[in-house]
Amino acid sequence: MNLRMGSQVFLNVQIPLLWGERAIVQDAHDRLSVVDLSGERANVEVLADEPAPGVGFRPRVDGVVILQKGVELYSYNPREKTLSSLSLGLPEVQISATGTRIGSNWFSGNVVEGSGVGVAVSKEGVSLGAPLPAGLARLTLQ
Repeated sequence: MNLRMGSQVFLNVQIPLLWGERAIVQDAHDRLSVVDLSGERANVEVLADEPAPGVGFRPRVDGVVILQKGVELYSYNPREKTLSSLSLGLPEVQISATGTRIGSNWFSGNVVEGSGVGVAVSKEGVSLGAPLPAGLARLTLQ
């Protein structure tokens, strides 16, 4: 897929930003979607800055908290485009027009081409141009 997210450009990558086991994508209107790839099938949790139909969530003043079986997984602030882990153990991610913040690291104006994953965020750290991890559900965008 070819996609621009904030100031990053992703060319021929399967997943532009992988946050743990969740693919993060941004549409042409700068709205984020979050897709859980941890199971056999991809499960959309956030669709165009809103909780996806059928997903457990709790509203909060600055956005929503995504739930799974009553457990708070992460919060999403659509105005700030910020994902904050509540139980996933991942660094915070923020997408802006000028760059991408992952924890305290700032990425701006990068081009990632021909990788399984453009930016991979895990509990251990961040990598650019990573291979696609085994065992993830297939992400297809229409």
